[in-house]
Amino acid sequence: MYGNWLTGTWKLDSFIAVDEDNQMIDVMGPGAEGFICYSGDGWVSVQILKAGRLRYDVPDTEGGTEEQTLSAARGCFSYAGKYTVDEENAVVYHHLEFSLIPNWIGSTQKRYITKESENILVLSADPVRIGPDGKKRKTRLRWIKSDLI
Repeated sequence: MYGNWLTGTWKLDSFIAVDEDNQMIDVMGPGAEGFICYSGDGWVSVQILKAGRLRYDVPDTEGGTEEQTLSAARGCFSYAGKYTVDEENAVVYHHLEFSLIPNWIGSTQKRYITKESENILVLSADPVRIGPDGKKRKTRLRWIKSDLI
């Protein structure tokens, strides 16, 4: 049910997190963009970019100042690896082989699947420390099938 439906590219619509007091934050800020791609051969790749990241003084991989490089890294969220789907429990597991966050390499990230419609996917997770204050929050990422955009 979910496995074939997930296959393809989805564009980020929103990335929010909610704490135990039901206070919501927009994790990457307004205007964030991103994609999640589920391939037919079992790979997942996620890239999310905060809007308005500082541009490098020199437009190459080593051309940024320390401030620009830190801003670029903090304004980016990305990982890739294999995925498996637990159809019965509506869960997708991302088995990470690559990640901007080094500690996540080799980990398995559990995401709960909500199918809002044929073209809207919501992935949520158990509470994690996220946000400027370090509070534990449940994340909720809403994606729209990219061939509709």
